[in-house]
Amino acid sequence: MQGFQFRRNLAVVACAMLAVALGGCALLAPTSPQFAPPAEPARTAGGKTFDKWCGDCHHSAQGPGSLALQRRYRGNVPAILEQRSNLPAPYIMRVVRQGISFMPSFRKTEISDADLALVAAYLAPSQRLTH
Repeated sequence: MQGFQFRRNLAVVACAMLAVALGGCALLAPTSPQFAPPAEPARTAGGKTFDKWCGDCHHSAQGPGSLALQRRYRGNVPAILEQRSNLPAPYIMRVVRQGISFMPSFRKTEISDADLALVAAYLAPSQRLTH
């Protein structure tokens, strides 16, 4: 009987330690919705995702992607993607997944579908705030 009591007490202590380890820290954070961080607007998230995945090649006129677009369109449309007003979201998503000319394709393991949708929404003309 004494062994059973010891094992039961040990189990209670182990459960208490596990509860503290898994959820005890949650007691320190406020749980009220008024303390929740504000959701990041999709446009801002799309811009950050664009900067991360596309910015090196397409953010400036000297980027290799912008230079390729400048040569291709001969100045008839802006070479910097963020200045374009004729990029529908489905086209952006297709080009990113399949690649085009010197631009490589990007797998879902590199740019997730959700991140790609943010980039497409960021560049699509219906989402533009200016230009």
